Amino acid sequence: MNKIISPPPQGVRLRSLDSLRGIAAIGVAFFFHYNHFNFEYFTAHPEAQPWFSSLSWFYQCGWNLVDFFFVLSGFIFMHVYYKKISENRISERTFFILRLSRLYPLHIATLLLVAAVQYFRLLSGKAYFDCQYNDLYHFLLNVFFLQAGFFNDSFSFNHPSWSLSCEVAAYFIFFYTLKKAKKPAVLFILYMFAGISILQMRLSYPLFNPQIARMLMAFFAGCLLFYLNGYVGRLSSKTKRIILTSLVLYSALVTALIIKAGYPVVFGHWDRVMPLMIYPLCILLLLNIALIEKFFSLRPFTFIGDLSYSIYLLHFPVQLLMFTFLPMAGVQLDYTRGSSLLIYATLTTSIAAASHYLFEKPVQRMIREKYVTGA
Repeated sequence: MNKIISPPPQGVRLRSLDSLRGIAAIGVAFFFHYNHFNFEYFTAHPEAQPWFSSLSWFYQCGWNLVDFFFVLSGFIFMHVYYKKISENRISERTFFILRLSRLYPLHIATLLLVAAVQYFRLLSGKAYFDCQYNDLYHFLLNVFFLQAGFFNDSFSFNHPSWSLSCEVAAYFIFFYTLKKAKKPAVLFILYMFAGISILQMRLSYPLFNPQIARMLMAFFAGCLLFYLNGYVGRLSSKTKRIILTSLVLYSALVTALIIKAGYPVVFGHWDRVMPLMIYPLCILLLLNIALIEKFFSLRPFTFIGDLSYSIYLLHFPVQLLMFTFLPMAGVQLDYTRGSSLLIYATLTTSIAAASHYLFEKPVQRMIREKYVTGA
């Protein structure tokens, strides 16, 4: 088996995990949400989407990659903030400014852009694109990160931003749990099982609904994975090699069964198996096997990882702009063709890169320099 590596020191940026975040963003933005361009037709004929036979999981199940974001966030937050919060080395004010300075600027910019174009469509006699709840009430929910999981169960304005409200809720639970609890791992387990139970009982109430449940289940599974990865890192090289070899063989066996029997047959409640087992397994293998870690640390992957948040939040506005203004310019794309997918993906990635380097990072830096001591 390839060389086993030791866990990185806490606080060191895990570039290879950024790459996984980028891959997840691509899965959601370029494949699962591709059906927005012709929702009714692609729902009835999913095989008409470009390269469907090779990418069918991403087209049909890619929504679950948002849960991968949650798992990654839970692990990375433990890696970056566990000691800082539990040892009182970061204040409440600093923690939330650091996090909101990352999320808020692009969230507000895309919210305003989507609102402007959707209202342009409305005033032009066209129907709203995809999201139908674009009124003042839902606008204010979006401004305060309350657009999903709290007072509303429908998508509004920038469709993918629903997960941000759940992510922000996770920040509060995470921070105060580490700040106050003597044994946070026990509470992490309870949060995770609360999420599983809400999904199992199919509850749909404020705070007790599928959106919040997915966050609780996946984010805190990522937090618990941090403890597991630390335990694996303390094992002897021989024991660690045996465990990781077994996990690799297990992964190969599961893959073979999926190819033979089909994905649903092997996994059953696959939407829970993925964040509870498969995504954590991917992270564990990546962090402990040198070849995998080096591969996902290559610059093309880390570049996409850097743009993951930008791609995720900007892909819906790009779709909205293309769907609204290309026909007005006399451009009619055939969205069943691979060339249309490539045009959309290239345009989104280019705009995401410009946004990340020319807007998000400068604004983030300005906010942190002004409000965070020592930033």
